[in-house]
Amino acid sequence: MTRVKSLAALATCVGMAAIVPAAAAAPISKATRFQALGAKVTCGIEIHAPSTPPREVLCAARGIPAPKGPGAGDAGFVQVAVTGAPRLLRLSQDSFVAGATAHLGRGRLWNQFGVTCHVAEATVMCFNGNNHGFVIGNGHYRSF
Repeated sequence: MTRVKSLAALATCVGMAAIVPAAAAAPISKATRFQALGAKVTCGIEIHAPSTPPREVLCAARGIPAPKGPGAGDAGFVQVAVTGAPRLLRLSQDSFVAGATAHLGRGRLWNQFGVTCHVAEATVMCFNGNNHGFVIGNGHYRSF
């Protein structure tokens, strides 16, 4: 390989190496809510009483099961707070706080109230300070 081709290859590798840390160092989103996976997953701050501060993150996606027992409203919602296990919900109205919606791609993070959500290629994983949370996407739900 000639010296010029070697330098060109080196410059290309250095340029690519600079892009990877920039993507990994993308800021954590603090938007009111976010959508991911082509808008198949929506998570955000859950509506709360006017006299109390917000405490829960709400996510909606196909594949989230209904809570056990009777109830009214649609399945497909899960709630998690900074501590404790996630809770499956039935809701009959839009229960997200109004505000900006970020559209997050693979590798991005979102955080509110000690709950962090990570967007992967086909799933979104949200977890709290107690390491309780869930994985949603592809029509599936798994809590941990």
